Amino acid sequence: MTATLLVIAGLLAVGDWAAVHQRLTHLEYLLKPGTMVVLIAAACVADLGDIKPWVVAGLVLGLLGDVGLMLSDGRTDPPFLAGLGSFLFGHICYVIAFVGAGLHGLATIAGLLVTGGIAGLALPAVLRGAARSAGPVFAGIVGGYAATLAAMTVLGFGTAITATAIGAVSFLCSDTLIARDRFVAHIPHGKVLIIVTYHLAQFLILIGLAYGR
Repeated sequence: MTATLLVIAGLLAVGDWAAVHQRLTHLEYLLKPGTMVVLIAAACVADLGDIKPWVVAGLVLGLLGDVGLMLSDGRTDPPFLAGLGSFLFGHICYVIAFVGAGLHGLATIAGLLVTGGIAGLALPAVLRGAARSAGPVFAGIVGGYAATLAAMTVLGFGTAITATAIGAVSFLCSDTLIARDRFVAHIPHGKVLIIVTYHLAQFLILIGLAYGR
């Protein structure tokens, strides 16, 4: 049942990528949350052990974050902030799930190096842009979110589960693309890159935790 639901979610995700590319907004509003709903169902029936509630909660919060970002008009408006908060707590749920899955020292160090490199390249410009956009307080909020995202990525690596590690890095890349596109400069085909890396993140984190342990 889990595999079947993952396939269905994958088909919905690919349809969403096409909708984003073709700018079919109404179809995107259906397929993006639809993908997450089916992925949540897959997590509910997957053999995840004691970490299942945290994985399911992370996915549910991802769904809520998706809705917030879809309703945002591109500014630092209430839907964007609500979406940011949902993803923040979703990352915390994943952190707890990764710790529960078990961490490995060398893999965690590798995660620190990869995450530190990406953050070091991308974060300064994002924080400057966020401060210009909505002031230093908001830039501080973005910095706090970035720290939580970084912790999630490092610990995703720390599980030493290949799929989960790649998924965690994909989440870092997706959120970094969102931040740069919103606060630094427009990224060509940015919306497509963001949704593809985001869906890969959610799928791979779940697949790794369900099948890779």
